[in-house]
Parts: sequence; structure tokens; C-alpha cells
Amino acid sequence: MHDVLIVSVPLVTILAGFFFNNAAIKELRGEMRTELRDFRLEMNRRFDEIDAELRYFHGVTGELKGRIDTITIEKRG
Repeated sequence: MHDVLIVSVPLVTILAGFFFNNAAIKELRGEMRTELRDFRLEMNRRFDEIDAELRYFHGVTGELKGRIDTITIEKRG
């Protein structure tokens, strides 16, 4: 009986440590996934803002280029 206790107590302790450690790892992985998802959403939002601003900028520059071309043609003519 003494031998069984000598082997089973450390074994149960080790198995409990694995179980609790595994639960902590799963919790940490869940938190990391949430943080990464939030980060990805924020980066996508920022890139969408930059894309909208660049589209506006290109529209304005195209309009100004058209006006400059018109003025240049009028001065030549």
C-alpha cells in the first residue's frame, strides 16, 4: 500500500498540474485570438480610411489637372 501512495500522489499532482496548465494555456490562446482579431479589425479600418483619402486626393488632382489643361488650351487658342 505504501508503494501505491508513493507512486500515486506525485502522479496525481503532476496530472493536476498538466490539467490546470492546459486550462491556462487555452485561456491565454483565447485572449490572444481576441486581441489579434481586434488588431486586425483596427488595421483594416485604418487602411480603409487611407484608401478613401487617396481616392479623394486622386479625384481632386485629376480635376485640377483637367482645369489646368483647359486653361492651357484657352491661352494657346
